[in-house]
Amino acid sequence: MPSIRARLLAAAVAALRVQKMFDGPERIRRSVAGDRRKGPAAPSAKVRERFSVREEEFSSCRVYTVAPRDGDSPARRVLYLHGGGWTMSITEPHWGLIAKLARRLDCAVTVPLFPLAPEHTARDTFAMLLPFYADLAAQGELTVMGDSSGGNLALSLAMQARSAGMPQPARIVLLSPAPDATFSNPELARLDHRDPILPARGLPELGRVYAGDLDVRDPVVSPLFGMLTGLPPTAIFTGTRDILNADAHRLREKATRAGVPVAWHEYPDMLHVWPLFPIPEATHALEQIAAFITTAPTTSHS
Repeated sequence: MPSIRARLLAAAVAALRVQKMFDGPERIRRSVAGDRRKGPAAPSAKVRERFSVREEEFSSCRVYTVAPRDGDSPARRVLYLHGGGWTMSITEPHWGLIAKLARRLDCAVTVPLFPLAPEHTARDTFAMLLPFYADLAAQGELTVMGDSSGGNLALSLAMQARSAGMPQPARIVLLSPAPDATFSNPELARLDHRDPILPARGLPELGRVYAGDLDVRDPVVSPLFGMLTGLPPTAIFTGTRDILNADAHRLREKATRAGVPVAWHEYPDMLHVWPLFPIPEATHALEQIAAFITTAPTTSHS
C-alpha cells in the first residue's frame, strides 16, 4: 500500500490537473511557451550552500556539476539527463534528486541542459550529447541516468556510443523511462485513467516534434526498436500507475533477451517519476539506486 505522503501526492497532482500540460498539440504549445518564459530551474541557494556547484558551457549549452564540498574530487560520476517530454526545462524536483544522489553516493553529478524540442530535434540533442558524453566517459567510470524522456535519452546515448565505438557507461539507471516515442502501445490506453501526470492523447505529438525529420521508430528517437546487445547493467524503475509502465515491461523483456543484466524495480501504485518527490517510496528508490551504482548486478532480478 502506498504511504500516506504518496497518496497525498497523487491527490494533489490530480487536483492540479497536471495531465493537461501535454494533452494535445495546442496544450503542448502553450506549455512550452510558458516554460520558455520561465526558463530552466537552477540549483537552489540551499544546494549551492551544501554542495560544490560548477557551471560551464559545452556546445553553447549550460552544464552544471554538483558534488560534495568536502574531500577530494569524487571518483564516482553520474551523467543525469532530465525528463520533461523532450520539450520542457529542468525543474526544482530534479535538482532535489540530483543533490540527494551527490550526497548519498559521494559523487559528482553532471547535468547538461541539452537542446529542447520543438526548437531543436533529436539530431540537435545528440549533436551536443554524444561529444559531451565522449569527454566524460574518457575520464573514467560513469553512470548514465535519466528520468522519463531523459531515460529515453540515456538509453539512446549508450546505444549510439556503442555504435560509434565509444566506451560504454559502467551502468544505466532509468526512472519511469519512455523508450518508445511512438507511444503506440495499446496498453497506454488501458493505463491512461490511472495516470494523473501523462495523457495518452498528447504523448505521440511529443515524440513527433522531438523526432523532427527522423522516423519516430528510428532507434535514435525510440531506442526500444534498436539493438540492445552489449549495453551495460541497467536498472529500471517503474510504477504501476505510470502510463509508461507497459513500455518499461517491454524494455525489460527485450533487454533481458539481449543479455543485458537488468535490475527491475516495479513499485505498486507509484506515479510517473515518483523518485523526484519527497515521499518514503522515493527514499527507498534512492537507496536501491545507490546500491546498484556501487554494486552493479550481474543477473536480472525482480
